[in-house]
Amino acid sequence: MKLDSSICLKLKEARRAAKLSQGELASEVGCKQSAISMFEAGDGTKLSEETVKKIAEKFGVSLEAEEPAPAPIPLHVHGFCPNHSCPSNHHYMIDGRDFYKIDVLAADPVMGKFCALCGEVLEKRCPNCGAALHEGAICSFCGEPYVR
Repeated sequence: MKLDSSICLKLKEARRAAKLSQGELASEVGCKQSAISMFEAGDGTKLSEETVKKIAEKFGVSLEAEEPAPAPIPLHVHGFCPNHSCPSNHHYMIDGRDFYKIDVLAADPVMGKFCALCGEVLEKRCPNCGAALHEGAICSFCGEPYVR
């Protein structure tokens, strides 16, 4: 099954919102963690149609594409780890709200695809609006935190 990468992103966001790891989801739907990882990175061919439908049904996500995928990301951009418990993300609180300051050099010292510390697929743009990354915890374009 070949899906638009926006569907892959929606399912990835739904998994994160449910606080499930890629491994936990893979066990539930009967596939390998690596297939979930590649699928969430935008390769809509890595899971069978049946598995994708199981995941979409589990999270109540429509398989209809809503908006075009963001523009390709230049190869020279360091990424950050979206895993809030990764040591590359530094936790702090402001007014009782949790934030995670990203450390792109700890997570992505060689501008790779996976976090050097925990193995999660790296984000190269704001996961909320697709804007270019900057240092800090919150996107200056959409106002949403990079890591939740």
